[in-house]
Amino acid sequence: MGSRLKKGIISCFIVLNLGSVLFMNRPTPVVQAEEALIETLDPELAYGVRYGRWLTQYYAFCTGLNNQWQMFGKQTRFNWWYVIKAQYGDGEPQVLPLPLQSKRTFWQAWFFDFKETKLQLNFYPRPAAREAYAHYLARQYPEHEGVPISSIIFELQWQAILSREEVSKTGVYLDSTIVTQVIQTVDFGQP
Repeated sequence: MGSRLKKGIISCFIVLNLGSVLFMNRPTPVVQAEEALIETLDPELAYGVRYGRWLTQYYAFCTGLNNQWQMFGKQTRFNWWYVIKAQYGDGEPQVLPLPLQSKRTFWQAWFFDFKETKLQLNFYPRPAAREAYAHYLARQYPEHEGVPISSIIFELQWQAILSREEVSKTGVYLDSTIVTQVIQTVDFGQP
């Protein structure tokens, strides 16, 4: 294969990948304008354009180029975390010794616990995932002082992030009020 052909293939590959990344990161108004334009096309042509878009999205998905960048995007206005507890019998719920809610070594906290944050982020909007995780936790911590587990409780706690103006005045960026809400309880009953 000639060097000119190799360079051409490499150039096409680079253009394809850069084009895929740019395509996946189009602003919402551009996507809406595209859709409005497609609606005006002949049905067969509209199908071809939609199929081409789908192929590009599928290629980006298969190659891992479908990440969307949100530079200068809006930040969340609250800092949230879970407190996951287990209730044994009719006793008081016990905070489980999980990585993000127990004392950790330097190595654990800085090199290994990053997975826990991603796990919690993934089951944040998914009750079924929280339930599956609760069953896992029930197997890991089946009893406490001889009393079998009766439920896993997911508490969501959060603090508001203050506005830039308020932070500039006070030097504090989190509201002192911590709001707690039980978002899911998974019961196991008695064995």
